[in-house]
Amino acid sequence: MKSALLAELVKRDIVADAIVFTRTKHRANRLADYLERQGISVAKIHGNRSQSQRTAALQGFKAGKTRILVATDIVARGIDIEELGHVINFDVPQDPDAYIHRVGRTARAEMTGDAFTLVSPDEEQDLRAIERAIGKALPRVTLPGFDYAKKTEERLEIPVRERLAAARAARRPRRDDPRGPSGPPAGRGAPAHRTGGQRKEERFRSILDRHAPAAPGPRSGPSGRPGPRRGRG
Repeated sequence: MKSALLAELVKRDIVADAIVFTRTKHRANRLADYLERQGISVAKIHGNRSQSQRTAALQGFKAGKTRILVATDIVARGIDIEELGHVINFDVPQDPDAYIHRVGRTARAEMTGDAFTLVSPDEEQDLRAIERAIGKALPRVTLPGFDYAKKTEERLEIPVRERLAAARAARRPRRDDPRGPSGPPAGRGAPAHRTGGQRKEERFRSILDRHAPAAPGPRSGPSGRPGPRRGRG
């Protein structure tokens, strides 16, 4: 429910603008897509974005054209923004130093701001490690009126096994496809599909045919008639 919770914080104007940190670039992409579908202006900046795309996203956020800038740590250290109202850890940092670096962005140029960390039950251990590092307990806060038990179809992570299965399914031909596994439609003189082993065997046979000695036969003279045999006598 993190995506829905973040969208609710923005829609209620609890968060006016924020840099939102995600664990991976894939999560950043899917989160940005979700926020756009919710009618929230958003930009993203991560390792897969070109330098011009990063610059445009940063300038748009500084100018107030977008309310949310979704980023990953891999490029976060190159972001310089003053008067930043909020930093949101969409994923709990596994490194306490990363947490300190992130939330410190709200204190640039002696400014103040708020830092929120969205914590799922399986991230409590990482949060406790952060609390030990900073020497204080972070207050747990829930958003009034938000349904934390609601089920959602939104997924930010697609397991590798599912991605591989989808890729294989996309390459696998349908049984009702008249073209077969590959090549032009069957029939009308079209060549039948050959397996890799059959193609190798055909190439091997062609090589043998080229290098095989010519079969012996009668020799012909100038007129095409068989020439005389030459013997010792």
